[in-house]
Amino acid sequence: MAIKRNKSRQRGGRHEGAGDWDKLTPMQEALLKEAAREITISSNGRSDTVRMDEVVTRKMMQMAANGGQHSISNAIYQINMAQRLRQKKADEDVAFGHQFKTHQQHLLDAARKCDQDLDTVLPHPDDIVVEEGLGYTLIGPIDEMELRRVKRDCDRRDAAILQAALEKRLGPLTPGIGQELSNHPADASALLVAQVLNNALPKRFQKTDLQIALDLMQYKGVTKRELLKRSHQQWAALGKPKPRGWRLPPVETLISTLERVLPAMITLYPEVKSCKLSVEAIAIKLQRMSGSEPIG
Repeated sequence: MAIKRNKSRQRGGRHEGAGDWDKLTPMQEALLKEAAREITISSNGRSDTVRMDEVVTRKMMQMAANGGQHSISNAIYQINMAQRLRQKKADEDVAFGHQFKTHQQHLLDAARKCDQDLDTVLPHPDDIVVEEGLGYTLIGPIDEMELRRVKRDCDRRDAAILQAALEKRLGPLTPGIGQELSNHPADASALLVAQVLNNALPKRFQKTDLQIALDLMQYKGVTKRELLKRSHQQWAALGKPKPRGWRLPPVETLISTLERVLPAMITLYPEVKSCKLSVEAIAIKLQRMSGSEPIG
């Protein structure tokens, strides 16, 4: 489908009257941004955090009581008009989102009926999230290139699950010189990495705790020799070759690393939430921002 929009894009409506505009002007955008800005004011000996439009309303009421409210009432009029336009646009985006989701569901049902590859329907209807009153967002891959990226990230998560099965079979990691034996299970580090990678995926591709547990159970009947072989092959297939028998550092080391990169992770959160960054891209950015060594 050629149409791709999300709630962050502008879309104007038709004129409804002499006071309406086709779309928000830069001045109106700035006005709405300023109206939503929070400030701290002092009143009757106490501090309150309020939005700027609340301050304007209070001031208008005070000036109205003194008989001089024209400029403030005009500002409120402009804010109301801009808010009406923004809400109108949001309502149009919601309607479009429902239509888009229905259309993609129809394509998916047709592909399923004809026994076609369901991955050809992008975006998947489950990845079109309509938020009433706001618009809609796409939380998954929208084309084949993005789908390949997501599936590669799924493979990285699955490699970490296999690594957990291997490390549990190998037993506790021998501490290095000056290090203490970890208080956590042998597979704790790999399970932590698997969970982090899993949570970074679009929701439709995430595995539940039960699914991860079932994945681990399937390796119980596999010999240690075979686990070593499979793990080595899986990391190599991802372009991350590891020495045979390679192991992750103790979970205490991983947690310490995560704590160091936490500020960088918070900075990257908007990009991560958009689901447009691959796990590998996130890792590279975190490494650059925090100066830490990559894990895995």
